[in-house]
Amino acid sequence: MKNPFVVLVLIGTLFLVQTAADTLEAFPIAIITKIDGTAKILPADSFKKHKAKVGEGLLVGDTLFSYKDTKVLVTLLDDSPIILNENAELLFSSDRHLNHEHGEIYYRIVKRSKSRGLQVETPFSIIGIKGTEFIVRYDQEGEIALNEGVIGVSSLGEAFELHQKKNISDFEKYQKQQDAEFAEYQRQQEEDFTSYVKQFDLHSNKVIRFKSAQNCKQNCEKQVLQEDFTPEIAKHFKSYQMMIGQ
Repeated sequence: MKNPFVVLVLIGTLFLVQTAADTLEAFPIAIITKIDGTAKILPADSFKKHKAKVGEGLLVGDTLFSYKDTKVLVTLLDDSPIILNENAELLFSSDRHLNHEHGEIYYRIVKRSKSRGLQVETPFSIIGIKGTEFIVRYDQEGEIALNEGVIGVSSLGEAFELHQKKNISDFEKYQKQQDAEFAEYQRQQEEDFTSYVKQFDLHSNKVIRFKSAQNCKQNCEKQVLQEDFTPEIAKHFKSYQMMIGQ
């Protein structure tokens, strides 16, 4: 026969655990700090959206929508700013996991410990973040532009067909400039380097674009093209930085 006291203790413990979980779910994990235009929230426990307001908290499971000609500034609990551009959709799955469902969103995530890292899941990849500044865009195809730091990019299934440019150091260039064959050497080095990987790191001042798997030379999740920043991309980052007062 079970000890009634033990049974009561177990029931009490389960009650406290459930109460703590419910409390966490009811506590905002982000705050809307600025709205230019129209935005709506779909609460986790509802099928009906309501108009978002400045100062409103976003709970676990809430989805935020921005509409035409709209920008929405959201601040996470660690003061990391996120900006939804027009026609964007972001699901707040937890304080460590966001689902980027649609549109263009700017992220400036403050430095975090490895155990408290943030993941942004998109329809084309999972992005692992410990502190960085980047923009994600998703419409028919995906794009990630990284301004600062390093992010890990992981596949949702099969390996990516990753196309990168081979880099030549300044010293190598100097050496080869003494050689009449430098032009041919440079051409060969700047050709695409193709690899098949399920995860890779993206470094600052780089952009990756995700293309259909139909373009791959062999079976893959997506074809990924890595390129350098352009002045237009740098200017785009600056427009977001101005909104958060950087």
